[in-house]
Formats: sequence, C-alpha cells, structure tokens
Amino acid sequence: MTAAQVFERFTPTPHLALSVVDGLASALRIRGKFPTPLGDLACEIVEATAPVQRIFDPPRVLWTFRNPSGYLLLDGTYTEAGDRTRRWPLGPGTYRIRVRGDYYQDGEFALQWPPAGDAARIPIPQPNDPDNLVLLPGAAYPLPDVTQDRLQLGPTILRGSAFEADGTPIEGALAEVINLPLLQPANLPPLGNWPFLSARSNSSGDWAIVLPGRRYIDGAPEIPPPNTLPIRKQISVRVHYPGGAVTTVHNVLLGSEHSVRNTALRGQVLGAGGRPIAAARIGTSVSAATSTSRRDGVWFLYFDLDQAAVQNVTVTATTPDGVSATDSSAELRPASTVVVPTFHFS
Repeated sequence: MTAAQVFERFTPTPHLALSVVDGLASALRIRGKFPTPLGDLACEIVEATAPVQRIFDPPRVLWTFRNPSGYLLLDGTYTEAGDRTRRWPLGPGTYRIRVRGDYYQDGEFALQWPPAGDAARIPIPQPNDPDNLVLLPGAAYPLPDVTQDRLQLGPTILRGSAFEADGTPIEGALAEVINLPLLQPANLPPLGNWPFLSARSNSSGDWAIVLPGRRYIDGAPEIPPPNTLPIRKQISVRVHYPGGAVTTVHNVLLGSEHSVRNTALRGQVLGAGGRPIAAARIGTSVSAATSTSRRDGVWFLYFDLDQAAVQNVTVTATTPDGVSATDSSAELRPASTVVVPTFHFS
C-alpha cells in the first residue's frame, strides 16, 4: 500500500458569527426569544484600536452575509468606500465596529482579528444578554400600530425631530424620557431593563421613543368606556442639542402616538421678478438664533422646544448685498411652524 502524498495544504479562512437581535421585538415577546433584525445590516470599521490607533474616515465596510439562522458571518475581509467590488484582508489587531441598519440606531462592538483559538462567535461582553448585539429601534422602525390596542394597554410612542436653528437635521442628538417611575404589576411579566426610554436621532434628525404598556405606567383598572376617562400622563422629554439640553413636559394620551413638535418660523426671500434670493440672513427680535435662505429663497428658523409664545415678532431679512427689510406681523406659537409673509426686494 502506497503512502499518501500531500501536494498542497489549504487552510480555510476562519468565519466568525455575530449574533444580532431586534431589541424591541424581543422586549415585546414577538418573533421568538432572539428575533433577527429587519432589513439589511452593514458592519463598518470605524477605528483600529490596536496595535496602532487609527480612525477610518470614511469607514471601511466588513464583508458579511446572513445565514439561515440569522447570524451575520464575516471572514475578515473588507471593502473600501470608493470600490465595493474588491475585498481586502483585515490586518491583525483590534477594531471598533459600527453596525448600521435602515430601521435601527447604530450598535457597536469590538472585533479582534484573527479570532483567538478556535472561536466561532464574536463575544459581546455585557451582563444581561451576553454575546448578543441588541439593536434598538430607530425612527424608521415599523413600530406597533397602537390604534389597534384596547383600553390603552399597548405601548406609547413619542416621536420628534432635532434641528439646528436653520433647519439642518442634527444626527445623533439624544432624546430621553426622564423621571418616569415604572410599575411592576404582579400579574404581568417582569419589565426588567427597558432601554427604549431614550433614542438617538438619525441623519434626518428624527427620533422615536417607546414607553412600555400602559399598566407598567399607570395602575388604573381595565374598565371599558364610557365608565372611564382616557388616561393621560405628564411626560418629561429632554433633548440634548449641541448648545445644551432642553426639557419639556407633555400631556400624553397613553397607548397612542404623541408628537413632540418644534417651534419655528418659515418664509421666503424674493428679488426682482420673483427671483429667489439665496444666502439672505434671517434674524428675529426673539433670540440670537439666525438662519439663511436656501437656493429657492425659502428659509426656516427653529427655536428651543421650550420657547414661549411671542406676539408681533420682528423678523429681519438681509440680502447678501446688505439690503434689509423687516416684518412684525407674525407670531411665535409653541409647537407650531408659523409662515412669515414673503420678503420682496426690488
């Protein structure tokens, strides 16, 4: 019997599995104990932390695919922002990875490459849900239809948007519900950690917060109308802007959707023959906040969420040529966008 001869040895590229869980679906106990996220996910290499610290701007994107069990599998290759067709091997080291999806807030984990020993799963060190990266819902997530719930028993949804004074969306602004004591009814499942009382705004400035079911907030008995009045709750919402945090209190109908509306003015600046004037500076007598008109001459000016009502606001528009005009007919109404008469320059 002849001995076998080895002509070539092939060592397959190691694959690591990343367990990603839809946090809200898990908390609401729908789609199983470890529900997989909706839509596509991308794993971006934001930073190398060892052996040398380096920021990647734009981020590199890890090559991944999702297996039938819902795990994200990666083989340690990545693509560059300018060329998604070529894959490059990831060098040895430790990396900070950002997980992004259309329906979720960003998640992060640390990746050591190559994996230590015969590891097959990316470790996610955390106390409550080890080795599962839990993604929280973003503003685009298909949140529950609370109009279908009886007796206001379902979750309560708060939505809002964060903008700079000139209407530029603020990405990553933290919105949170504060000072809300939660109950634990004896005949309901333990609420545990409810991480959905805060959210980060997306690239459009939009955010969404989900409060738990009504009985975790208010202990009123389940008596059908007309014997009971709708249950409302004073909810404090704090939004962290680049210039500081602003807190407002809202009278929220539990088991419904509530909009945290901005206070703003809007208008337009036109020149001779109705030609739009861009880059006109807009200021008011209310605060030091300013804005500029856009290419179509339209402008927006956003104020703090806690801005009080003001009658006869003086609005001043100054063209790039230094010509100014004022209007004092508008009023500032909290949680509303008021249209200011168009400024016409000859």
